[in-house]
Amino acid sequence: MDKVQVLLSTYNGEKYIKEQIESILKQKEVEVSLLIRDDGSTDKTVEIVQNLAKKYNNITYYQGNNIGPARSFMELINQSGEFDYFAFADQDDVWKQEKLISAIEKLRTIEEKPALYISALEIVDENLNTIKVKKVSGNFCFEGEIIKNFATGCTQVFNKKLLNEIKSYTPNYLIMHDSWITRVCYAIGGNVIIDENTYIQYRQHESNVLGYKDETFQKLKKQFKIAFQEKTCMRVNIAKELKNGYEENLTENAKEVIYHLISYQTERRSKIWLLRNKKFKTNRFLINCKMKLAIIFNKF
Repeated sequence: MDKVQVLLSTYNGEKYIKEQIESILKQKEVEVSLLIRDDGSTDKTVEIVQNLAKKYNNITYYQGNNIGPARSFMELINQSGEFDYFAFADQDDVWKQEKLISAIEKLRTIEEKPALYISALEIVDENLNTIKVKKVSGNFCFEGEIIKNFATGCTQVFNKKLLNEIKSYTPNYLIMHDSWITRVCYAIGGNVIIDENTYIQYRQHESNVLGYKDETFQKLKKQFKIAFQEKTCMRVNIAKELKNGYEENLTENAKEVIYHLISYQTERRSKIWLLRNKKFKTNRFLINCKMKLAIIFNKF
């Protein structure tokens, strides 16, 4: 039976954490170990986790300072153990019993390379009533992922080879853990598996740290600020981090993309290359227009 370590970061999640943990521990046909890092909760989350850890011997938890979800999950990766597969979990969802085995059955076919599995989501309200099913949408290649992350962390399952690559380098510039692991996988020639089935009830409620509700105006507003108002050029920094961490393991395609991303602000040839590259696109017209404007004005 495959051994899976689930990495869960908690923060003030007392309302739903027990239901989520129990759904993780009910996974079929796999041996689950749950590693929890609390990101400085001030409610009863830690107390609930402590009580569950007394009941189940496959829960390990520890408390940390509040460093935000991206850094908290990266620390969990660095604290991970010797397992066959690894998965991220949010604190307020509910997993269907076949979630992990469905991912592992696909990952088993790619044991020789770093591999990452991503699935669709069943968006639900706080009472688990279905709102909609959100398919995985994007341009499924390195260039497409550089423009816009299509991966939702709580659906990601990955093999030991990819975990070791992620463990080998922790970026200084980090937006989110799920986008970083996806970009690394593509950049080093790993396999990204997209499953349009859904095995998770992705709960939306007023206290979400992250969530589907962020897809609307607030997320667009945040993306606009990153793209045009801040001095930091997000994709340039991502490219620099990938080069710093994985230069020897990058595919030839990734090397070329990264070179032009780092150079386009000062080299006209690189700017033209990015603007003309047909792989630099998403399935959304407005995002593509915004991307081209960002490149033209050196804000990409």
